[in-house]
Amino acid sequence: MPAFWIQVLVGLFLGLFVGVILNPTFNLLPKDILTTTLPWFRFPGDVFLNLLQMIMVPLVIVSIALGVSSLRDLSDLLNLGIRTLLYFVFTTSVAISIGIVLCVWIRPGKYIRLGDSILADVPNFATAVQEPLPNMISNIIPKNIISMWANQQMLSVVLFGLILGIFFLTAKEKGTALKAIIHSIESFCLWVVSFAMKLAPIAVFGLMSFAMIQIGFDLLYGLLSYVLTVLTGLFLLFIFYGLMVYFFTKQNPFRFFYLIREIPLLGFSTSSSSSVLPFSLKVAKENLGIGEKIADFVLPLGATVNMDGTALYQAVATVFLSQVYQVDLSTTDLILLVGTVTAASIGTAATPGVGLVILASILQTFHIPIEGITLLFGVDRFLDMCRTSINLSGDLSCAYIMNLIWKEK
Repeated sequence: MPAFWIQVLVGLFLGLFVGVILNPTFNLLPKDILTTTLPWFRFPGDVFLNLLQMIMVPLVIVSIALGVSSLRDLSDLLNLGIRTLLYFVFTTSVAISIGIVLCVWIRPGKYIRLGDSILADVPNFATAVQEPLPNMISNIIPKNIISMWANQQMLSVVLFGLILGIFFLTAKEKGTALKAIIHSIESFCLWVVSFAMKLAPIAVFGLMSFAMIQIGFDLLYGLLSYVLTVLTGLFLLFIFYGLMVYFFTKQNPFRFFYLIREIPLLGFSTSSSSSVLPFSLKVAKENLGIGEKIADFVLPLGATVNMDGTALYQAVATVFLSQVYQVDLSTTDLILLVGTVTAASIGTAATPGVGLVILASILQTFHIPIEGITLLFGVDRFLDMCRTSINLSGDLSCAYIMNLIWKEK
């Protein structure tokens, strides 16, 4: 059986080939037959997306709750924990801002025009009427948990996960039974994601065929622009980590990256921060000389809550799809996007494919059609490999910096 990424690439190229052949431009099939057949191309993709949406809300809640509860106690939270979390929030906000600025500047979504589809008209999803900012903030606190879940109010979902995590952190034994249930729910959600990923190659084939038949050749140029935008952002973020290492430690950033060189490569090949964690701990202690307490605290926490590369990708993908679907994101929306993606990235489980679930929740928040994910999935595996490398580099740079700050206390 070929590797998963090879299966996805095969599905991608086969889908592109079939979509090009069946595109109405060439008139190989009558339009009525093509219109009847088209939904069957989309069917495996719909199944895939529905599986992701089914577990989207519970996965975000339990991942954030367990991430917060991974802190040892409030004392750690107020000392090393607060410093580390502030650093994570800062770098994540910078990563998201880089992604938004690049996407607004390059505008890769302008190369895909859904409105020019030959077979179907795609509605223009206009931005919802904006509430006053104080109302928007207060409404994040859910009045009704069931309503929050049913309406997929993702900012409220994130807040609920944070509150639950603080409860686990402070309640100790009282929360043991509930925490065990939460762990089981997380395992179930990740199992569903794992199952959905097995459908991914077929879903990619169908979705890319569907997209190419409907949209045409502009899709290829648009996706290439999107990929280059994400890669440019990740490269700038990598440089930013080097500047942070130099600013705080006065050490040569090139030497730092040389000492951790195995970790980004492992992250690129596995697409999983948690899988590489044991190797990250070894490199941190042996190559970088980071103290055991700092490494054992910062790196596991980083593998759970520090997903700068993923956050940058989610920001670019959101703005890209807003351009594709002609959803006008105001300055207030972009500011809220920084906060939403920062909070949501805390709940991104460190396993392949879960970033798509989080992206779906973000698109839902900003009224962008979730079907847009189908345009991105064919190139997502490669970008997932790249952003995982950046995530791991960010964790190690944080541990390296915190080790110095903690020694100087």
